[in-house]
Amino acid sequence: MILFLTKDLMMTSTAQSHAKDHNAVVKTSGSAANALKTIQDERPHLLLIDLQMPGLDIDSLGSEIKELSDSVSPLTVAYAQHVQVDLLARARSAGFDQVITRGQFNNQIGRIIGDSA
Repeated sequence: MILFLTKDLMMTSTAQSHAKDHNAVVKTSGSAANALKTIQDERPHLLLIDLQMPGLDIDSLGSEIKELSDSVSPLTVAYAQHVQVDLLARARSAGFDQVITRGQFNNQIGRIIGDSA
């Protein structure tokens, strides 16, 4: 299972379409707290993170994911628009596995999901 932390319906639809191609399931979460609960309860293998989601505390989320045991912690791929240089840098500092621009995410979403399926 893939968990997508976002409120962006278009990106959710795109991810779900690619997941369907790989016989995977994408669940969405509209808050970091709900995402962390889902991670602990359902153990997704991949967490996609929309860094521009309103109210997202990147540092806190990164810390809480780091505290999870390796058996629970998913691969994390975070993205934001290329002009959000500080946001992308904060995500890298927070320790997400991969931090890319939104353009890269759009171009690579199929491969990212396929590689994790």
